[in-house]
Amino acid sequence: MGKKNSKSRIAIKALKAAGKCLLTIFLIGAITGSIVGCVLVAYVVSNFDSSDGLPDLDNINLNESSIIYVKNAKGEWVEEQRVQGANMIWKNLDEIPVHMQHAVVAIEDKRFYEHYGVDWKRTIYAVANLVFRFQDNEFGGSTITQQLIKNLTNDKTRNISRKVREIFRAIRMERSTASKDQILEAYLNIMPLGKVTGVGAAANYFFAKDVKDLTLAECAVIAGITQSPSTYNPYIHPDNIKQRQRVVLSEMYKNGFITADEYKQAYNEELVFRSSMKNIDVQDYYNDLLTEDVINGLVETYGYSKEYAEKLYFYGGLKIYSAKDPQEQKLVSEIFENDKNFPAKIKGDQEDPQAGIAIIDYTGRVVATVGGRGVKTANRVFNRAVDATRQPGSAMKPIAVYAPAIDLGLITYSTIMPDKKITLHDGTQWPNNYNKAKYWSMPVEEAIQRSLNTVPAQIMEMLTPQRSFNFLTNNLHMSTLVKSVRIDGGVHSDIDYAPLTLGGLTYGVKCIEMAAAYQVFGNGGYYNKPYTFYTVEQEKGGIKEVLLQNEPSNLFALNEDSAYVMNRLLQRVIESNVATAYGLKIGNFETFGKTGTTNDNKDVYFAGGTPYYVGACWFGYDNNKTLNSSQTGYAKSLWKKAMTALHNGLPHKTFDKKGNTVEHQYCYETGMLATNGCPKKAVGVYKPEFVPGVCTKHGGGSPTGSTTGSSTETTTTSSNNTTTSNSSTTTTAPAVVEN
Repeated sequence: MGKKNSKSRIAIKALKAAGKCLLTIFLIGAITGSIVGCVLVAYVVSNFDSSDGLPDLDNINLNESSIIYVKNAKGEWVEEQRVQGANMIWKNLDEIPVHMQHAVVAIEDKRFYEHYGVDWKRTIYAVANLVFRFQDNEFGGSTITQQLIKNLTNDKTRNISRKVREIFRAIRMERSTASKDQILEAYLNIMPLGKVTGVGAAANYFFAKDVKDLTLAECAVIAGITQSPSTYNPYIHPDNIKQRQRVVLSEMYKNGFITADEYKQAYNEELVFRSSMKNIDVQDYYNDLLTEDVINGLVETYGYSKEYAEKLYFYGGLKIYSAKDPQEQKLVSEIFENDKNFPAKIKGDQEDPQAGIAIIDYTGRVVATVGGRGVKTANRVFNRAVDATRQPGSAMKPIAVYAPAIDLGLITYSTIMPDKKITLHDGTQWPNNYNKAKYWSMPVEEAIQRSLNTVPAQIMEMLTPQRSFNFLTNNLHMSTLVKSVRIDGGVHSDIDYAPLTLGGLTYGVKCIEMAAAYQVFGNGGYYNKPYTFYTVEQEKGGIKEVLLQNEPSNLFALNEDSAYVMNRLLQRVIESNVATAYGLKIGNFETFGKTGTTNDNKDVYFAGGTPYYVGACWFGYDNNKTLNSSQTGYAKSLWKKAMTALHNGLPHKTFDKKGNTVEHQYCYETGMLATNGCPKKAVGVYKPEFVPGVCTKHGGGSPTGSTTGSSTETTTTSSNNTTTSNSSTTTTAPAVVEN
């Protein structure tokens, strides 16, 4: 008996000791948990603002089509296009069957009507499953509210911060900003379902029905797709979606959303998948660009996700006041749709050469754009004038070399330049002219006409690649040039002689950016960012709100005098019969421009303008195939056809942004102001502070008078003319030069 009592006492002591130990562990755990909890709360409070980035569901009630307006001949705004996306049809909650609503709730968030944004039971279970693996598959803890927030904000990073932020946003949304019906309506309309978004479009795409006409069985199918749209695509995996549909029906029955009879009938219902989705009328390239500009504008201005901005564009009831003149776009589109304007197909070619053009006016308004040859067959397709980056070749020389050099007074219109190579850092003699042609010393005017490579290389030595790069990126806002980038194990930079002098850039340029860069030669040196719309408005509660607005930016890019000197130099590229762009003059309008051809003949470019418009055109193969000699003229011919069509019927006009420039006759041998004794003369255009001195080689006394501008007595001298060794070189000027 004593032994039994002794054993009992020992057992009790052991139990007490174990109890104390467990209590101690519990208290330590509780205290630790409290500390961690406090730290977590402090961290959350200090680092998370539940209102930050919280979507406004009033702004995603996207049940009204956006409309694009253009001005008619009377200057009145008229509707051009009612924007409708093929992938989403917004439906109000009362238009969506209750079975559809319940199917989504049952499979996505069965306690949706009970929680306040976060299902803590489900969240805790998901965390425990992550640690202890109760189920093989990853168990999601997000509620419909959380998924809605994630889809609208595109906040999909996989970390604790994002999850905590999402939880707090969900709680705030449900307690302060939105009702259950609003949340469910929004979610049903933005559910990702593969090629379509939301139950309205899904009803069309999968069952050729309006959503209100869906059966219970069909509702269960659509609700099941969202977990994995590719795995459960009815057209590709009908067996998978049938199994998934039955899981949804089972969950609906378990949660009391349907009766046993409804469950059995839907379970056995035969499913017929077919689409009644109507194709939208194909919009032109201009409206493609307008679409992207508005969407990107919403993203940049308001911080919306791309997906949300797209939904707002297509279904937000926006009033978009376009900068397009439909007739102008039509004229250019027709030229690119006509196969007769392109070279004949070459036997064996797997693809035909392509083209792109962008034309703007001198305020930056996009006049017309076409991104490919032939009839456009789809919306928001690749636009080679806006999306493609291709090599500009010599079309780079005016903006990268000549313009900044003229602006800095490193050269003038008539500076005599020899045809000689420069020595690069590694001792290489560089570059060759096209076809390795050899030339005499000549004025800058003729060097740019003939598109010599050696002359701009010498000028670049004076200018430096860094100053050229800065001018292109800071003043002309060219976005595709790179300071340094690693490609295939090597480091590439556009701050170098070859990329900037000859246009062999790392990535190339875009037509629309080339047009914007060349505009400074026709408007007195101001850069205006290209734009496709004036304003974008949205009406809320009878009040119109301007969401986006465009107007000319008028950013100073180039001195007005320098711009006009360049204008006249580039007019000679059109007028001179030795020039690479001879014959491209548009009617009786003053025309300037420059050709560009890469040394491997894979890209040809033309950029130029008139007093009305400026544009850039690219031609080549998408697959970088080399063009043959019969194909290299098509960037020029397409540009001319497009510009000619746009100018038909326009009144005569000349460039009026001449600044303080002066015109003088200069000696073609020395580049200095001509005297009566100079055998060959031409007219040069000069900035008043960089007028050359008087030619002393041929005698003849005073300079022969200026044709316009200031008095011929103006003899302010550029150091780059008076001291050049070329001023005494004996050459024979080409016959094209007028005396």
